[in-house]
Amino acid sequence: MKKRSVILLLLSVITLVTNGQLRKDVLYFPDAGEYKVLKGDFHQHTVFSDGLVWPTTRVEEAYEEDIDVICLTDHIEYRPHLNEFTSKDHNHSYDLAKSAAERYNIILMRSAEITRAMAPGHLNIIDIKDANEFEKFVNPANSRDASNIVETLTAAKNQGGFIFWNHTAYPTKDNKSTWHPEHEELKNKGLMMGIEIVNGERYEPIAFQWCLDYNLTILSNTDVHTTMAQKRKADSFKVMTLILARERTKESVMEALRDHRTVALWNNQLMGRKEHVEPIVLNSVKAKLRISSDKQGLFELENLSGIPFVFEFPELPEGFKIRNDVSCGVYPHQVSALTANLGKALPQTLKVLVKNVFVAPDKNLEIEIPVESLKSR
Repeated sequence: MKKRSVILLLLSVITLVTNGQLRKDVLYFPDAGEYKVLKGDFHQHTVFSDGLVWPTTRVEEAYEEDIDVICLTDHIEYRPHLNEFTSKDHNHSYDLAKSAAERYNIILMRSAEITRAMAPGHLNIIDIKDANEFEKFVNPANSRDASNIVETLTAAKNQGGFIFWNHTAYPTKDNKSTWHPEHEELKNKGLMMGIEIVNGERYEPIAFQWCLDYNLTILSNTDVHTTMAQKRKADSFKVMTLILARERTKESVMEALRDHRTVALWNNQLMGRKEHVEPIVLNSVKAKLRISSDKQGLFELENLSGIPFVFEFPELPEGFKIRNDVSCGVYPHQVSALTANLGKALPQTLKVLVKNVFVAPDKNLEIEIPVESLKSR
């Protein structure tokens, strides 16, 4: 019994030391109404295609980045490191990462990338049952041959997979995003359910518009091949998809994706439908007016989230004056304070233009935020 206790103690110490090497960079978002705001990266690579890291590293990075859900979308057609491994199984990266994902409480979904010539280009298939099934659709003479893309993606859909178009400007000769007849066909057949409007450091406004026009899900992913630390040196800002999910489960994530309840986060900017970005902002920012006299007060904006918001006030009540624009801090519970000249009536709400939140490529979110008035002691 004593020996068993010593062994358990040693295992506990080893676990603490291992986990102690990781430091979570918390990125907090309050609930958006009835939904939890989860953070996802649905496009990542490992050594089992053309990535440079082991699958478990991606899980550990997700823990450090405070990501809730990840997909290891290794290429079916392109596997340059394959000769280094005995396993040829397309599911192997998922299988290797699964226990680590459970340990770090990361939602991991079996996924893959279908890598064909443009059009239609590259597409991710996520939450599939068996990646090996897609090997038979690859033309051995030309792995980029896209002639059977409908059959390939139909097989993914039959597995219950969610399909989205990656990096819409690649691979093209002019590095420009174009909507082709092939994309129209896939959309109409229910074989393209979303579009990646952000891929790493690149944001495609036209892809955002396509999502709005064609009722497709908005995604923002890193497409990371190196370590996440190396990627941070290339672009210091975080890239992820915010998911408005009922619960922190794989099933809730998939339900949100199919219902288009997602928002792109890129370079401290949010891009999404108004009904999705509005509750994120409204539940992240609290406004208070601290009244010091009949004529003056202090207008405070408290940001509960982990990203800044840039506000502009297009319309102010008569007699009420504050500086027209303000950056609402990046750290949770950071407060921005503005001197306010009071009018005849204290405002109960204020119209706000959120300059770094977009509901269309060229349109900022406009909302009314409640204002709580308090008398200074």
